[in-house]
Amino acid sequence: MRLHPYLCALCVCAITACSQTPQAPADAKTQASLERSETLVTEDSSVRIEETRVGGQIRRIRVFPKDGQAPYDIDPVTRQRLWKIAEF
Repeated sequence: MRLHPYLCALCVCAITACSQTPQAPADAKTQASLERSETLVTEDSSVRIEETRVGGQIRRIRVFPKDGQAPYDIDPVTRQRLWKIAEF
């Protein structure tokens, strides 16, 4: 049995596999820009709520009371209120 043709075929496969350039991993910023972003607004007579979602996950919940109180955020993970006294 002659091994020469088999060795040549194996070398050709190895060279072909090694000569292909590896794909660069997707940049996080590029990946984030490709995800769908949407803002959902819910409003009634006493409050307006703006919910921002990126890629289907809630990123920000902003609450605007209509009775003169200051607007505040709600942390999507802990569901606690976060007041922003002065935003610049």
